[in-house]
Amino acid sequence: MIRIFQQDEAAVRKVRDIESFSDTERTLWVDLQNPTRDETKSVEDKFDVNFQTQQEQAEIESSSRYIEEDDFLIANSNFMVPDKEQMYVTVPVSFMLKDDTLFTYRNADLKSFADTVKRIKSRRSMFNDGAQILITIFESRIDYDADLIESVSLEIKTINRQLDLDANLDREMLLKINDYQELTMSIRENVVDKQRVITSMIRSDGWFTDDEQQRLRTLIKDINSLIDHTNFIFERLEFLQNTYLGLIDLEQNRIVKIFTVVSLVFLPPTLLASIWGMNFTNMPELSWKLGYPIALGSIVLSSLVTLLIFRRKNWL
Repeated sequence: MIRIFQQDEAAVRKVRDIESFSDTERTLWVDLQNPTRDETKSVEDKFDVNFQTQQEQAEIESSSRYIEEDDFLIANSNFMVPDKEQMYVTVPVSFMLKDDTLFTYRNADLKSFADTVKRIKSRRSMFNDGAQILITIFESRIDYDADLIESVSLEIKTINRQLDLDANLDREMLLKINDYQELTMSIRENVVDKQRVITSMIRSDGWFTDDEQQRLRTLIKDINSLIDHTNFIFERLEFLQNTYLGLIDLEQNRIVKIFTVVSLVFLPPTLLASIWGMNFTNMPELSWKLGYPIALGSIVLSSLVTLLIFRRKNWL
């Protein structure tokens, strides 16, 4: 799918195909979402640009994440999107600035792009070139990452309350903590990736005005605060995981203690029953008229004495 945003003296209009493109209007943004090969080729031929391959967009080296030449600028960054099987997955997004026009290439529907389109429609006067749209996309994405971190923090509070109140410790709780650890690490990786890209944009030569540079510096401050918060969340998740494992150990110790007490309570009766169950000829107890009730009473008494000793020792 192709979306082209063009500006005239009155407004910004959206074009969905090259055939409707107007050469007389100023092109602000060309967005390619899940494009076909023909759509990509038509944009490259029309605007004389070359998009990177998906493999090049996903490279993690600094030289691949940000490329600056005399006539164009390329920035690659990872964006997180919700997933049915996993909580979130990471998709690469490629940005290119050329002749004050922003070109974006992505293979996912991203909320930050939709929010940017809404801003363009509501405040058209703010967007005069592609650089402003590029910064707006990153601002929207950082806001979304902040909301995601806040959501994770609320979920951790819920888990913490469950650990305090729920005595039924199960495997699902530990897996949930592990899932949020993975999510927190993914958020941090994506935020750090944007930190690297935006830092390179601040150091760029002549691509951004002073006002745009100030917006980028503000973004770096926001990113640094998000990184600190993700570090805190991860430490808190580690604490919850250790607490959960400690509670499991306590539960296991309690169960073992119960089995130990039961075994010891029945040990003296078992000893007495074993002695009186022997089949020797000369056993004086065999001739006792009250031998059976005396044996039963001794067995019960031995169990009660053992329980009394455990209670006095505060072992029960």
